[in-house]
Amino acid sequence: MPRSLRELTEDAEASGNWDAVADWCENFDWSEAEEIPVAEHYLRCAAATRPQDEAKLIAAVSAARTAGTPWPRIAEILNASPKAVQKQYAPLIEAAAANQ
Repeated sequence: MPRSLRELTEDAEASGNWDAVADWCENFDWSEAEEIPVAEHYLRCAAATRPQDEAKLIAAVSAARTAGTPWPRIAEILNASPKAVQKQYAPLIEAAAANQ
């Protein structure tokens, strides 16, 4: 079964052997890769740290909104409903902007 790059990277970090990661990169069909806007990538990374770093997630949601990412796309990334995400994060983003 093919292993994900994340799994290969975790093993390489633990073992110090990066050969499997190099092989994966050399054999990956980059023509099929999905291009992800930077703000969405940041949001995905921040969502992975939730609930440990809620401030990072709020900043990522704010950055995504600033970059023009619509609430439904943010909700999809966070695996929640657009209405719930907007209700939860819009006031936090506004409060953070007011404090700057």
